Amino acid sequence: MYLSSFSMLEPQDGIYIYYPCWLNVWESHLYKQALKSTGSHAWGFRRFGTHKDAYIREMIRTPPYKAYIDAMEQVSEAALQKLTARERMLLLKSRTAFIYVDSWGESAPFEDISSALHTATIDTLPKNLVKKFSVTDFTCKIRGEKQSLVQAMQVAEDYLNWQVFDYVVICAAYRAVPVLVFSEEDIRCPEKGKNRRESGVMNLSVERVGCFIFSRREAELSVNCGGYSIQDDNRKLIRQLVENHQDINLFTFSGLRKGAAEQELLKNGNSSVFDVINLIDTYGGSGCLSPALSWIYLEQQAREHGKMRTLVPDNFGGYNWFDTRY
Repeated sequence: MYLSSFSMLEPQDGIYIYYPCWLNVWESHLYKQALKSTGSHAWGFRRFGTHKDAYIREMIRTPPYKAYIDAMEQVSEAALQKLTARERMLLLKSRTAFIYVDSWGESAPFEDISSALHTATIDTLPKNLVKKFSVTDFTCKIRGEKQSLVQAMQVAEDYLNWQVFDYVVICAAYRAVPVLVFSEEDIRCPEKGKNRRESGVMNLSVERVGCFIFSRREAELSVNCGGYSIQDDNRKLIRQLVENHQDINLFTFSGLRKGAAEQELLKNGNSSVFDVINLIDTYGGSGCLSPALSWIYLEQQAREHGKMRTLVPDNFGGYNWFDTRY
């Protein structure tokens, strides 16, 4: 399938450091556990709705959510306007499916929401976006933590290959609620398996929203979803990822921790024909939207034609992956 158009948006405000507080004991405990499991010393957040006049320690916990909802509207409009006038007309008149992707499922309990409409927009389905793309055939929401965007792409690829739909629109949003971010990274690691990182490293969680329009009409980026690889044998995994696919010239990883496959590729990267990029180190983590940062990297680097493989690690040592020809 082809990525006909996409757009991503993040807050323009600065980065705020998280400080544990005795008023939020469980959150502070998860924060310390997450620092241990990721081998870092601090955690920074960039969230929609923050402003410098507010009390920072509380402001990054519950910033106003309206800016987050408005950002979803803006990014969808931007993706739609990137299409040519003819493509926009085809999209609005064709069989189009809409998939909404979220990391947490129901996150409204962590927001100060008094509107049932806004609760439905965040937790269920943003109906204003469904109306924007004139979708009348199929809508759904996928919640799969870090893997939800890849899962949605696999669904989109099946629908397009089966010619059930002509276009599939995926709108994804990541709300960086501190207690949820920390709980996701609170993983018990054996001493020898702990992530070894340089001293003074700070984790960065960035809220982002994105809109991705897939179709079978030829475009600059061609996307092919892969399978799931289990990290039971590192050599076998490297062979599956590299040796059997000699046409790959760029590997991107969207995991906070550097797993065995990434460490092995980084070790051999200087003497190989491919580059290895960790998207989290470059742009900050955005949960389910982190894999899409690989397309942002391609845009910024203006690379020549080639093939990129993006690997999305889970919390159990395995990898989902997809390829992008550019």
